[in-house]
Order: sequence, then C-alpha cells, then structure tokens
Amino acid sequence: MRIPVIATSLMIFAMILTACSGGEQPAPITVAVDAHTPTAPRYTATASFTPPPTATATPTHTPTFTPTATHTATAPPTATHTPTATATPTASPTLTPSQTPTPPLMTLTPALGLLAPTPARRFIPAALSPAEGWSCDDFPCEDDIAGFLQRIQVPPGYELAHYGKLPGQPQQITFGPDGRLYATVLLNGSRNGAVYALNPDGSSEAYSQMFVSPVGLAFQPGTNVLYVTSRLSELEGGALWRIPAPGVPAELVLGDLPCCFSLIDNQPNGITFGPDGYLYLAIGALTDHAEPPNPEVAPYAELHPLEAAILRIHPHTGEVEVYARGLRNPFDLDFDTRGRFYATDSGLITGPGDRLLHIIPGGHYGWPYYGARGCDTCPTSPPQLDIQPDFVAFPDFSLPRGLVVYKGTQFPSDMFDNLFVVLWNGTDYAQRVVRIDPQDPRLAYEEYTPEPFVTGLIRPIDAAVAPDGSLIVADFIYGNLWQVRYTGLYPTPTAELEITQEAQP
Repeated sequence: MRIPVIATSLMIFAMILTACSGGEQPAPITVAVDAHTPTAPRYTATASFTPPPTATATPTHTPTFTPTATHTATAPPTATHTPTATATPTASPTLTPSQTPTPPLMTLTPALGLLAPTPARRFIPAALSPAEGWSCDDFPCEDDIAGFLQRIQVPPGYELAHYGKLPGQPQQITFGPDGRLYATVLLNGSRNGAVYALNPDGSSEAYSQMFVSPVGLAFQPGTNVLYVTSRLSELEGGALWRIPAPGVPAELVLGDLPCCFSLIDNQPNGITFGPDGYLYLAIGALTDHAEPPNPEVAPYAELHPLEAAILRIHPHTGEVEVYARGLRNPFDLDFDTRGRFYATDSGLITGPGDRLLHIIPGGHYGWPYYGARGCDTCPTSPPQLDIQPDFVAFPDFSLPRGLVVYKGTQFPSDMFDNLFVVLWNGTDYAQRVVRIDPQDPRLAYEEYTPEPFVTGLIRPIDAAVAPDGSLIVADFIYGNLWQVRYTGLYPTPTAELEITQEAQP
C-alpha cells in the first residue's frame, strides 16, 4: 500500500522560513559489476508492538543484511608517505597551507557494551502522537517546555528531559572532547550559521566563524580538531573546513566539492571518522534524477565524479577517493563497533528512495537509476551494474535525516550497536526517532516496522549519544534538545478483576 504523499512545497517553505602531515595511500576502490535487484523490507505505516528478539538472532535469507559483509578497515596512515587521490574534483581551490601542527591519524578502539545494565525483559515501543503542523494549536508554543514534555513520548522504562536550547535551527549535533554538545546551527531563519557549543548551565556560545549552510561536524578522535561541512555560497561550492583549536579561524580543506541541487538540499552533509582514521563525508547529487540542463543537447545530466556519494578523505591533506556511489542525498552516517557502516539517504522530489543503507566499499546504491522505484524519467541502469539493496526502505516523504549508532552503556545492553534513525518530515509515519536492531530477523520480512523510540516531535533532525550514555535528540523548528535516559522503571501492571455469575441451583 502506498503511503499518502505530503506535498514537498510545504516542507521546503517551512524550512526556508524557520530556518602538513602525510599518510599512506588509501586503498583504491573498484565497483563490482553484476546484475542485482534490491529487496529491502518495506517500512509499514502501522507501528509494531511485537517485542524484538535478543541481539543474538541472525537473519538468514535477506540480502539487506549480511553479517559477513563488513567494512575491512585499512591500516591507518603514517607520517612517512603522501597519499594520492583516486578521484580528482573537476576544479581545484587555491589553498594556503596551514601552519597549524596536525595530529596523527588515530585508529579507533572498538567500544564494549559489557558495563551496560541488564537488559529489560522486553522492549515496549513509545506511544504515538498525532503528526500535524507546528502552530500553537497543534504543538505546544515555543516556550512551553512542560507542554512538550507532556506531548513527547518515550518507551516505558525511559524518561524524557529538556537538555537545552540552541539559538537557531540545528542541522547536526555531536559531543566534543570536553563533554559539551556542539551543533551546526542556522541563524535568523537564513541559510547562514555557525557551530555553537552548549554549556553545562544551558547557555550556548558561538564556537566558529559564520558559514553558509553548515551541516556536518566531527571531532578528530583524540583531539579537539573539529571538521565542518558547508557551502561556499548559497547555490554553489561545497566545502570542508578544519578548526584546529578553539578560537582559531577555520582552514579550508576542500573548496571544490560538488554542490548544490537547491537552496536547502543536496550538498556536503554529514561526516564521521572511520575505524581507519580517515574522514568519511556524505555528499548529495547535483540534480534530482540526473535531469539535464538542456534536454535538446543531452537526455541526462553528466554526473560529477564526486556527487551522490560517500567520500573517504585524508583529514590532513584533503586527498579524496570515492568510497561508495549512487546515493541521492545522504544526510548522516556512522560506524558501529564492529566496523559496519550505515548512512541515511533521502529520495526523489516525487518521494521514492527514502532509506537506510549498509555501506560497503565500492558499493553502488542505485541513484539515478530509479526506474524500479517508479521513476519513468530516470536513466536506465547499465546492464552489468551491481546495485546494492536498501537496508530498510522508509515510506515516501519520511525524509530520514540523523543517524547514530548506540555505543553507550546507560541503555540496556541489548541496545548496544543498535541504530537510531531520525525521520524528519511532517507525516504520520515520521516526526520521530526509530530504533533498528541490525540483528533483528524481522529485517528479512517483506514488511518491517522499526520500533518508535521518541514520538511527538515537530521536526527532529539529528541525534547523538551523550558521554553519560543518554540519547540527545535535536528538533529543528525551535532548536530544542531533548534527553532520553533509561530508568528501568516500568508502570505497575494493574490486576484485572474477573467477575463470573455463580450457577443457580
């Protein structure tokens, strides 16, 4: 059954209104070629209240999750070689070499979930809240925190608290080495913004200079060096910046990344550091479905070698290679503790293609060849192209945004390495954070519903795990930050009194 379509014009209108050390050469990536048909489970609109099985279960017959298909981390670069890029942008910026000492790349040590509390007997999903506009009639007013705390629902055994408020519309959030929350924030309803840090007293302060449409941010592990993605102007020029230390101006690492499809869509987005010490960047396509600028000259647009992809970047030198292709507008990405790599991706303007992906090196994820998704104006897939399946296919117009793998120890241990995906759009099946256990055998079913974890939000856009293991969710409209903590306190069951009529003699 097709989910009713919510007009994208309202979404776009609302967003506009509210709104050197070297290293070892990275391993080259090649794209395998073999015909393949995506068979991801469809996310059904009706929430499932079936308790998930334990994390030891393994799916056996679905191509959407293969436990053995994990990312093999390469050796971290050393300071004795200079890597050579395997993919070269069409234009090169003129950069001034930084005099700031750069720290060595760090190989990440896998986290362990051994200190997590004993898992609850079963997981009960959060209750659902109505999904309607964002006026004071439909949602609490901006300063009505008590009203939001009453409206927003979390599962039994968890509690919700107001964590803080940012001075604009957050794009993505993360935690720094000092334990503070950092966010890319759009200011004054514009596309201009900066990185802000949230202090323990609830106040926030600007941490960076102003950027055009800042989105992704990530600290290099073991350092206070912060990387940020943005645009160079509102409608062109994707950029990656490095802030070497607090109070130091940002340095341009890459200034010629492909950008942009529109004022609000498809640019350099989320970034994260991988187990190999490299920086991974999600970047959107320059078009919706490879539509040409001049149909009389060519039926389809020529694809930029770095668009619609996951890029692997040496953080010190800016050397770039394409790690995976065929993602229309990947917004966020994260690794789990075993090196498995995931990304969210949003679909076409007409809807199809909202999904969660398991990223493998060299994989192609189908864009712009979306004929199988109902796009009759998309180009035809090359016959030998091996297209990787979706991990989970979300309903059209759910707009998956933020993604975080739970690596904390505050939640029950069976939540460790689970995925929390933020569904942004104003539909009955979005405006929430859902939980996905990659080991859940129900992923092999034709229809699958991730467990609602936080519902009743306005426009949730990202989530992050705090140092204490709680989950922080950022809402785009008012800039509120919500904290979810595990308490283990469940409602006391009410005994039912059964009355029967005695038999008459």
